[in-house]
Amino acid sequence: MRETVTGGWRLRKPKAVRSTRRGGSGNLARLSVIIKLGQARWLLAMLVGLAWALAYPEPRWSVFAWLVPGCLLSVVSGREGWRLFGLAFLAALVFRLVSLRFLLNIPHTGGAIGGWLALSVYAALFSAAWAWICGVWFRCGLADQNWPWIKRFCFGLFAAAVWVGIEMFQARALGGYPWNFLGVTQFENNPLIQIAAFTGVYGVSFLIVWFSVSVLFAILKIRRATANPWSWMTDLAAPCVVLVCVCTFGFLRLDVIVKISEPFRVAVVQPSIPQRLIWESGNKEERMAKVLELSELALVSKPDVLIWPESSAPVTQENWPRVKRMLLEANTPLVLGIDDFERDAGTGEERFYNSAAFVPVDDSAPVVYRKRRLVMFGEYIPFEKALPFMKYLSPIGASFSAGTEAVQFPVGEGKTTMAPVICYEDAFPHGVREHVLPGTTLLVNLTNDGWFGEGPAQWQHAAHAVFRCIENRVPMVRSCNNGLSCWVDRFGRVRRFFGEENGDIYGAGFAVFEIPLGQALGRSFYNRHGDVFGWSCLVLGLAGIIARLAKRRLHTRRKIG
Repeated sequence: MRETVTGGWRLRKPKAVRSTRRGGSGNLARLSVIIKLGQARWLLAMLVGLAWALAYPEPRWSVFAWLVPGCLLSVVSGREGWRLFGLAFLAALVFRLVSLRFLLNIPHTGGAIGGWLALSVYAALFSAAWAWICGVWFRCGLADQNWPWIKRFCFGLFAAAVWVGIEMFQARALGGYPWNFLGVTQFENNPLIQIAAFTGVYGVSFLIVWFSVSVLFAILKIRRATANPWSWMTDLAAPCVVLVCVCTFGFLRLDVIVKISEPFRVAVVQPSIPQRLIWESGNKEERMAKVLELSELALVSKPDVLIWPESSAPVTQENWPRVKRMLLEANTPLVLGIDDFERDAGTGEERFYNSAAFVPVDDSAPVVYRKRRLVMFGEYIPFEKALPFMKYLSPIGASFSAGTEAVQFPVGEGKTTMAPVICYEDAFPHGVREHVLPGTTLLVNLTNDGWFGEGPAQWQHAAHAVFRCIENRVPMVRSCNNGLSCWVDRFGRVRRFFGEENGDIYGAGFAVFEIPLGQALGRSFYNRHGDVFGWSCLVLGLAGIIARLAKRRLHTRRKIG
């Protein structure tokens, strides 16, 4: 009996072993496929981030922006929790690292690399949050989603509203970082972006996200091969109709003939001084001589005002008489960037300000505007007193103080009123709106993008200025150290810029612009009422999130019951 059992066991063992081996081989094969699919998702996330970055200057392939939100949702579909967030964060991080690559040109190696990484990580969190919030709806995968049309329609609006709500928060959190919002990619699409006069740049972001998510649903419809081969059109009908209406409005608005007064002639100087030289103290006279030489050439055209960029000319008591004499001979006022100083009468505390000054031709006192929104590590060191080591991440010795109010520069006995903004202040939609009053006829931006050498920063910065002009229906002139010196009309069209003849926007020289002024179209809705659209999207997004959480809790209680 023992032998029979043993023999039976011996006969059955090879079969069991073969069965186990087959099962193990199958499991390993499936595991290998899963690993490959997981690796493919991480690669796809990086590709989405790269395409996202390429939509901005440079190379400004803006069509990619219309695909990014939908592609991002498709990449994170079927994932939950930290895996979902990780994929979204990777895509957003690649986008920020590539689009902010100009930060590596800052001539302070440790601060440049540290700032590039820190800022990219911080900004990527906002976009990743959008994919994390919206991706929860696709945790079962795209193939299992079979929503009715009304649910797909509402989700598209919800996703767009959440995106705008996050941009609104990003523009204000920790002082705000409103750089490279999704709508900015369309800065050259003039008919489309006229909607910004009502919604700000956020309206353009909303349309892009809504359309992109609708395209995703349309593709899913096509893949399911339903009985009606044209059923996918129902997902695209609403966003396409809205886009056609918005662009039609834009075309009609661009055709409006604006009654203007005599053009206002502005001369801007672009000295193209490397940032390293600006930090060195031994070449102030050389820098000043270069600015004065270019100014004297520009004044030959008899402009109404001469503008120097931020941080370009080290004006001192010794060289000021020469500057004043030049202005008197040309009978031309000057707008320039200065470092302003103030000592508190009570405490004796010294405060330094990054400022812009309007110097009249007569002997009246200059009008000074103090910059209100400072650049982190470039103009102030966060937590400077609590964390002293933070100063080593910045090339500046001490922090500037922030100004408190907007200022107007009157030119030509008050016939023209200019509103100055300094550096990246023109990236803040709500900030620039506070500068444009009913009588403001021209925005003036003084900036120094020489920090970033020759790269995409100059055109990215100008792209933001385009939207500030549309939002407030006021033209802007930009005087920059090494580009992009230009003027933008009230419809957001870059009419002329320094270097357009030879293609070199970074070089030294000057430009004279003739700018038609006046507010014949009246103040825009955005200028009068602000971020009504943006706040509405934020409320709508929060309402959708709360409704989702309440529904999940109710469903959980029913299952427990």
